[in-house]
Amino acid sequence: MLCSVTTPAKDTTTAGGRAGESGRDAERDRLLDAIVAVAAQHELLTNGRRMAIAYTIAAIMVPLFSSMDLLFRVVDPGWNLGAILAIRAVVTPVLVLGAWRSRRPGLGTRELHAWIAAAPMLLTTAMALSVMATGKLDSPYVPGLLLVAFGYPFVPQRYDRAIATGIYSTLIFPAFYVTCAFYTHQVAVMLAPREIVRLVTATAIHGSGIGVLVLAAHWLWALRREVFASRSIGRYRVRHCIGRGGMGEVWAAWDETLKREVALKVLRSDRQDPVAIARFEREVRATTELSHPNTVRVFDVGATEDGLYYYAMELLRGESLASLLRREKRLSPPRVVWLATQVARALAEAHARGIVHRDVKPENVFITHAGDEGDHAKVLDFGIARVLDVNDGLTETGLVGTPHYLAPEVLVGEKATPAADVYSLGVMLFQMVTGLLPFEPERGPLAKLASEPRSVRDLVPDVPDSLVEVLRRSLTLMPGERLADGRAIADALVATGLGDGYRPELASATPKAGPERERVTGDEETREAIPSGRGVELAEP
Repeated sequence: MLCSVTTPAKDTTTAGGRAGESGRDAERDRLLDAIVAVAAQHELLTNGRRMAIAYTIAAIMVPLFSSMDLLFRVVDPGWNLGAILAIRAVVTPVLVLGAWRSRRPGLGTRELHAWIAAAPMLLTTAMALSVMATGKLDSPYVPGLLLVAFGYPFVPQRYDRAIATGIYSTLIFPAFYVTCAFYTHQVAVMLAPREIVRLVTATAIHGSGIGVLVLAAHWLWALRREVFASRSIGRYRVRHCIGRGGMGEVWAAWDETLKREVALKVLRSDRQDPVAIARFEREVRATTELSHPNTVRVFDVGATEDGLYYYAMELLRGESLASLLRREKRLSPPRVVWLATQVARALAEAHARGIVHRDVKPENVFITHAGDEGDHAKVLDFGIARVLDVNDGLTETGLVGTPHYLAPEVLVGEKATPAADVYSLGVMLFQMVTGLLPFEPERGPLAKLASEPRSVRDLVPDVPDSLVEVLRRSLTLMPGERLADGRAIADALVATGLGDGYRPELASATPKAGPERERVTGDEETREAIPSGRGVELAEP
């Protein structure tokens, strides 16, 4: 994935138009060669070790408490020893498995978060069952419910990752208690006013304790991010995180050498395995080959001594085409041709170099300005390329792209070619002209295999014939009947003559859209120009 990012206006500047690109030379190649296939999985391994310790402690403590159960049985013949030992026999192996898995290599972020969430849920469930089996509100294990909560800040994490497990851990015992009251027909005794007050008090204390500890875990998580944000990466002073994607985090940073704002993409520590590093290197190599003014520019790439891999790109100010379309619904034909021609020319350069984007869509086109002139389009997300004559095993398998924008042949498993990008651009053109997709979304993306696109004229009667013809030649079912590549569709758009008289507004008059809020891999970040992380593919020469 290749990202270029926007932040609120007071924090961002446009890197375009300032000092020339640093780096399309031998120095960049040397920096690229410095990206090796070995890196420390710092954050992931740290949290994995913490989880291993937590699970190990729990795996030791749970069976050790059996000695207390034996003691209670001696002093209280009615102690439900069998049920308690059965609960411990079920829980302990799961805790041992968690301790073992947390220490194993190859632990991914999602699996780690699953184990983090499972620990309090498993332990509070077991504790609640133990309490119900040994005296209910009079059980000596009632305080043990709160003991489980003390593990929350053990692994720093965002509050929204822990809040669901916190709610579960708070409500599981009262849920068991009330269920037991009705199931055993002891409603009058267990739900007497005195017992209800005791239950509510115990639940409130437990919930308040969990709430405080969830906040503590969140504060520790935020503190760690601030420590990271205060550091320098290479010659860049990192300021704040502005987005996350499938392979990396994007940070606003200050280039101490050239004195300009940049967007710094850092390879996520939990993705730093040899294959991820190789993909990261290939992504940058594919992008640095492209120099068209309508393609996002990469300035620099490198690796720090402590194993962080990064590259710096221009920090854009503006909004995505998707945001523009949401606000204006549809655009005038001259403006459509003006913007689409820029995108087509950027794709033309990529196609000439054997690169197929594979995810052309409004989210991956950014509308910024060049100098004082607005409506300058930038194509984003030239990531995860594949060289077809080199079987490096790095390209992701399966469907790559956004289904409603994918060419029909790609949907049925054929290899993407430049004509596939033309189809995707045709879908985007249709959307810019009409405000709608060529096929009704409720019919699903496979509708394009069995029917013709909706008539542009039925939706917008005054669309010029020349633009309707470009749309027709872009959205044909068979790739051989389609405009061949980015250069062909750019020429066809120019031939319409619709863009000749279009003059974009001055940048100062262009409305500044606020940042979008969107959930990205569990974290809510500014994501106005963070693309989807889909890949590109190097086409046959």
